[in-house]
Amino acid sequence: MKKSPFNVLKFGVVGLTVVGISAGMLPMNGTAFADAVNTTKPAINAPISAVPISTINNTGIQIKEVILTSSTELLNTNIKVPQIVGMLDTKAQEEINSIILSNAQKDLALWEKDATEAAADAKKAGFEYRPYELNIIYDLKENKTDNPSGMISLVVTSQGETGGTGMPRVDTYNVFNTKQAKRIALSDFFGNDFKEKLNAGILAKINEEPENYFIEDFKGIDEEQGFYIENGEVVILFPKYSIAPGAMGTPEFRFSTHITNNPKLDLSTIATFKNANGVSMVSLRDVANRLGYEIKWNQTSRSAELKKGAQWTNVTLGKDSYFFAKMAPVTLGTAPILKNDTIYVPVKMVTDILRVEIKNG
Repeated sequence: MKKSPFNVLKFGVVGLTVVGISAGMLPMNGTAFADAVNTTKPAINAPISAVPISTINNTGIQIKEVILTSSTELLNTNIKVPQIVGMLDTKAQEEINSIILSNAQKDLALWEKDATEAAADAKKAGFEYRPYELNIIYDLKENKTDNPSGMISLVVTSQGETGGTGMPRVDTYNVFNTKQAKRIALSDFFGNDFKEKLNAGILAKINEEPENYFIEDFKGIDEEQGFYIENGEVVILFPKYSIAPGAMGTPEFRFSTHITNNPKLDLSTIATFKNANGVSMVSLRDVANRLGYEIKWNQTSRSAELKKGAQWTNVTLGKDSYFFAKMAPVTLGTAPILKNDTIYVPVKMVTDILRVEIKNG
């Protein structure tokens, strides 16, 4: 049975669609290899049961497990299909859940079909048939949903066993949990030249332990590289056997991002004031200088752009709309203002958009 190891989920203009699939693990923005799920395969009427919703990390997102079981004793199953509850964009949530459940149902149908055929072949040849196995499990790697630019990173692993070592397919779903959900891309963390940066980093890590990898098989990452996000790190995934022996499992390479490595911002060192509504406002130029951002003013649009490498944002006077890199714009309840020829923004822009911890605030 030929199965692709990675699956990629993308956000389109009107929502989410599954595209190429990549071997091993599947990120909702990232690596996936092409035909992980063949939509021409037969549907199934597998028994389905839902377990009680369980809250993960108490940050608003919940996971409801849907249990699928096989209708034949020829296939042993352990299938726990995650269904997300609590996303701000309920339409995107519905589409993601539908894709995850559909993939699991199709996997089950394929393995039931193969198990039935294998049992018939074994009987015809006079051999004892041992039931195949199908395991589908999940892991919520990241669930930072306590601010407007929060992230969700969910990994779903599907692995069948026929008696030897299996080839897992890992589907990953990475998304900004905003009112209009947006797929997270590697370029959001590492810029448009992410391939060059990550290729150099991966090769350096491989060269630290060359005995554990097939160096000649590493051809670099691609536009749809599989990855997930965990504890402020981006974890790049490769299919089992693709660049390392099977004993290495699915190779992973971790890279830090600005998400957890931002410096603290001491508000006592920058200009601040409270507006008539009691909202703490901070000088945008002071924030930029303290955090190492270049700031540019556009008189025509009355907006200011902050940029530091691949990290950038833009604010407009009088407009309550904030974003970071490619995340969807969000409102913070207070628009930037001009006071004494200085642009001031709400302190929540620092904590929620730039993701910098403050002190003395």
